Amino acid sequence: MRISVVAHDRICCACACSAVFAVSVATKALGFEATSTVGYSSSFDNDQPWTARSAYGHSSSKIGGAPSAPGAKRAEINNGERPLYAVISIADQRVSIYNDHGLVDRSAISTGMFGHPTPKGVFTIIGRERYHRSNIYSAAPMPFMQRITWSGIAMHLGVVPGHPASHGCIRLPAGFAAKLWGLTKIGERVVISPQEVTPIEFTHPLLPAPKMRVEAEADQAAPDAPQAPLAAAQPPLINPHQYAEQLRAKAVAERAAAVKTVKETYAAVRVGQQEAARAAAELKAAEAAHSSAQAKAETAAKAYQAAVAAASAKEQEPILVAELKATDGNVFGRAEAGRLSKVDERAAAATDAAAVATMDVEAALADAAAKLEVAKTASAAKAADLADAVRRLNDATAASDAAANAEKEALRRTSPLSVLVSKKDQRIYVRQGLASVFDAPASVRDPETPLGSHLYIATAVEDDGTSLKWSVVSIPTRFAEERGERKRKTALVEEQVGALPKLHGSPSSAADALERIEIAQDVRDRIAERLWTGGSLIISDEPLSGETGAIGTDLTVKVR
Repeated sequence: MRISVVAHDRICCACACSAVFAVSVATKALGFEATSTVGYSSSFDNDQPWTARSAYGHSSSKIGGAPSAPGAKRAEINNGERPLYAVISIADQRVSIYNDHGLVDRSAISTGMFGHPTPKGVFTIIGRERYHRSNIYSAAPMPFMQRITWSGIAMHLGVVPGHPASHGCIRLPAGFAAKLWGLTKIGERVVISPQEVTPIEFTHPLLPAPKMRVEAEADQAAPDAPQAPLAAAQPPLINPHQYAEQLRAKAVAERAAAVKTVKETYAAVRVGQQEAARAAAELKAAEAAHSSAQAKAETAAKAYQAAVAAASAKEQEPILVAELKATDGNVFGRAEAGRLSKVDERAAAATDAAAVATMDVEAALADAAAKLEVAKTASAAKAADLADAVRRLNDATAASDAAANAEKEALRRTSPLSVLVSKKDQRIYVRQGLASVFDAPASVRDPETPLGSHLYIATAVEDDGTSLKWSVVSIPTRFAEERGERKRKTALVEEQVGALPKLHGSPSSAADALERIEIAQDVRDRIAERLWTGGSLIISDEPLSGETGAIGTDLTVKVR
């Protein structure tokens, strides 16, 4: 029976989301604009206000379109007034969007129903899809999806019935979902609180401060840079974001130069390969010619040796005997002497011819040997040229990769910096651009006393242009009720005998939490090099959440 009810609920959820999606698409197709008034303008808003009784023992305010505080003003938002951050109250079923000027907008929402609670804590928008379909619930449409965890929690357009009704996500009315999509971006913070909390402006000397640099620091070695007069004023300073932009511009230029060098050296390698192949072919031909000449020389030498041997075999005595007989009037002797003389002449001619041939072949062999040496030298030179071109190509490719990485790192440095100090982990974590920068040990004084969970956000730049304005959101935890009860019980005693010592179990204030953490100076310096508006610091008793992965996630803390 329970399975059937769950299946029915999922089918109803999918059908409802499909209806919402269809209305949204139809609205866009007809050219209507979804607008937001004070409160929650949406075709899915409840007509009747409602009052929710939360598990924390208090009633939420009515949210049928009115802000929680009478007369609360909306801050106008433009691209220059970032960062934005969202505060979601589960008890009030409401989301409030803030920036440095205060409340920007507010809307009714619907969070997770019983059995599918929406997690509480500090999250970040880590992904956005205008037209998303659920990977879990029958591919139900979830337009204007803004993901805050990879385990399936997101803000998206959905039915907002006036009470918790989702399976953990934060449903938004159609008009507000579209408006919020146009306002927010990846990297902006989302606080999910058990009850309504309001950010307050906050100053403290222990808040991290950005490191300012001299404007020409990144390019001070430029040879054509004009020289400033000796009496010139102090050079202007740049903030970490501007410095990151300078690093990025430098990396882009270096990468462009490296890519050009890669192309040029690649062309040189191709030419070198062709020339080396040609030289190798010529060397091979020279080796073949030399081998042929050497074989001919050997053959000629053998022929000459044979001719010499044949000539030597012809003895002179038979010729002399035949000549002596011929002088005695022996006709046959004269004939034999003539024949033998001709044989001797032919043998001598053959020997001479063999000697000439041997000389010619030896000359050809010497020429082939010389050409072989030239071919070897040329081939070795072309091979060396090719190896040098390949080396230069490898160097250029490595330089291009390094410049690309530098550009990526510089781009990451333009993203808001996130810092978490966890009392549970006794560590400080630093991330930027949804990836880890570093982490280091951190300690907390009086570890038996809870810190609470506090989110400090650098919301704007002070008038001096070098320091930051901060706001803080302190999330109520299970200790808050205990602290409130103790305060009520001891109020009279404190009036009579003075303030009592803080009892264990009472979370620190935002100022106390800052004062209790101890961080090494080199860690503070590394943070200062990257910190600018949009940066955030979380101080919490809780550990780093498992939602924080190696890459593509921000520092996340879940509170109980």
